[in-house]
Amino acid sequence: MTPLLKVTNLSASYGAVTVLHGIDLEVSRGRVTALLGANGAGKTSALRAICGLLTRKGSIELDGRQVIGLGTEDIARLGIGHVPDGRGTFTQLSVEDNLRLGGIFQKEKKRLASDIERIYAYFPILKTRRLQQAGLLSGGEQQMLAVSRALMSHPRLLLLDEPSFGLAPRIVEEIFSIFRQLNEKEGLSILLVEQNATLALEIAQEAYLIETGRIVFTGSAASVRNNEDIRRAYLGG
Repeated sequence: MTPLLKVTNLSASYGAVTVLHGIDLEVSRGRVTALLGANGAGKTSALRAICGLLTRKGSIELDGRQVIGLGTEDIARLGIGHVPDGRGTFTQLSVEDNLRLGGIFQKEKKRLASDIERIYAYFPILKTRRLQQAGLLSGGEQQMLAVSRALMSHPRLLLLDEPSFGLAPRIVEEIFSIFRQLNEKEGLSILLVEQNATLALEIAQEAYLIETGRIVFTGSAASVRNNEDIRRAYLGG
C-alpha cells in the first residue's frame, strides 16, 4: 500500500546552512510514526520542510501527490496539519476565534459549528474557556488549543512538534491519551517529534532516529523501545 506520506532524499536549509541531508521517511495511513533524536538533530527542521517552511529539494509526496513546489497554505489544504513547537496560538484572540481560524477552509457555518463542538468533546476545558483570550490560558490549555486549531482543518496527517514541552505530567498524559484516541478511533495519521522518547514510543508504531540531519535508524517503535544500545547511543538512555 502506498504510504500516506513519502519523503525521499530530502535536503533542506536555512539560507546557506544545510540542516537535512537526504533523509527518507514514510508515514503509513492510520499509523503514528515517531521522529526522535537529540536537540539540534533536525527533527523540527524535517517538519518545517514538509510544510514548505524551508528551502528544500528532493521529494515529498502526500498520498502520491508531489508537494515540493507548493506553498504552505496549499499543503495545508491537501491535508497536512502542523502544530509547531512553541504552540503558536493567536494570543490576542479568544479560544473560539482561534478555532474558527483553524476552520478557515470550511465555508458551511453549520459544519463549522459542528467541528467546534467535536473539538470541545475532546478538550472540554476549552469549552469552558471559549470566550477567554488565548494568551491568558495555561501552558497546557494553549497546547490543547494549538492541537485543536490544527484539527479544525480535518487533516489527513498531523505533524506534532514537541507537544509535551514545558507541560505538567498530568497534562501530558491527558494530551497523549487524546492523540491515541484520534489515531485509533478516527484513523488520524501522525508524525510525532518528541524529546521524551519513552512517551513517544508508547503511542507510535514506527520510529525513525535522526542525527545531525541524517536518518540513522528506521524500524518499529518496539525495536527502539526494547534496544538499550540504540536508546543510549541516540536518545541519551
